[in-house]
Amino acid sequence: ERVMTTLCGRLGDRQLGRVDTTLLESSHVLQIGVSRGLSSTVTLHRSGLGHSTLIDNQAVESENIGQTLFNVSQLGKRKVEAAKDLILAVAPAAIVETHAVLAKDVPDLHVIIANADLVKIGVDNPAAQFELADAAQSLNTPALIHGMTGDGQQFYSALVLPGGKRLRELLPQAWEGVSQGYRPPEFFPSCALHTEIMNSAVALMIAGVLHHRAGSSISMMADIGAGLAQAGLATGFNGFHQPSGFFAPIFFGFHGLAKRFR
Repeated sequence: ERVMTTLCGRLGDRQLGRVDTTLLESSHVLQIGVSRGLSSTVTLHRSGLGHSTLIDNQAVESENIGQTLFNVSQLGKRKVEAAKDLILAVAPAAIVETHAVLAKDVPDLHVIIANADLVKIGVDNPAAQFELADAAQSLNTPALIHGMTGDGQQFYSALVLPGGKRLRELLPQAWEGVSQGYRPPEFFPSCALHTEIMNSAVALMIAGVLHHRAGSSISMMADIGAGLAQAGLATGFNGFHQPSGFFAPIFFGFHGLAKRFR
């Protein structure tokens, strides 16, 4: 206990003025889908997040090694339990609850969603993304939906807020595809170099949304949440973006995302 208290104390001192460690310690993020987006959750816990609930029905496979934070010693282990181990290794005081089933099979899922401060949706199935985003919105819980676009050149993060636009309004072409029966391929190329750009951004956005909604005076974080709340959608580029001259820039808005999503 003394070790954990010392760690938390030093973290708070080091982050003073940059992140509200006390706010993060009291926050609960529900993560649905635990794989390529795992490192954003681990980063949040390294920054002080106090409580996570993890939902995923899969086990760690060889293809996950190198693509995610999972390691060889975790092969065959349920992803949620492997993820919990990784989180507790860097944040031993964190509360981490796990459900090794599909979200639809979690008992009292609606209660878990309603009690969370934010739902992080990182599943590959677009239809499930829309369904889960609608569920969170109906229960007055903010939801951040993230993933890669079809060609891998961009990633997106959409923020659905209680009383705000629905995900289908933020991603209309994706919703049109889902409505027409689109299903993602069983296999698609993926690169850890790209997903980690996304994960760093997603961790910042979630921290920003939590600070913004809490009325935090730390503008470095709260302004990120305010900007995303206003735009509804962030578009990130994997690589050099010639029009702006920036490497891996992130824009709040569409910026051609709808054309690339499918």
